[in-house]
Amino acid sequence: MTIMIIILFIISIVLIGFSFLQRDNVKELEQELGHLQLSAMQEIYKLKKKMKLVEEELLQSDTPLKVETKNTSENEQTNTSRILAKYSQGMSLDAIALSEGTSAEEISTIVKQNERVLT
Repeated sequence: MTIMIIILFIISIVLIGFSFLQRDNVKELEQELGHLQLSAMQEIYKLKKKMKLVEEELLQSDTPLKVETKNTSENEQTNTSRILAKYSQGMSLDAIALSEGTSAEEISTIVKQNERVLT
């Protein structure tokens, strides 16, 4: 009987030692999950930042830019160059008219008057 107790005691010591040497899969999974969570949060932050920039650009292009200057010909020239730049980027006449706060007919006449600049 004492031999059985000694054998069971030795087996228990071996098993305890083996359990300490074995890898902890739960800790590895927790670390991987933490890294995934951090990378996901970083990506979400980057996407939110990009979306904010895109929204600001869209808001700036949708609102008509009205600059009060003393020289009206200079103001008209900047408006014309802005309209031509938008037209050369492929915006439709209606979209340009909406963003500039003018009618599509005015945009069409400006584009027709400045065809040589566009080519």
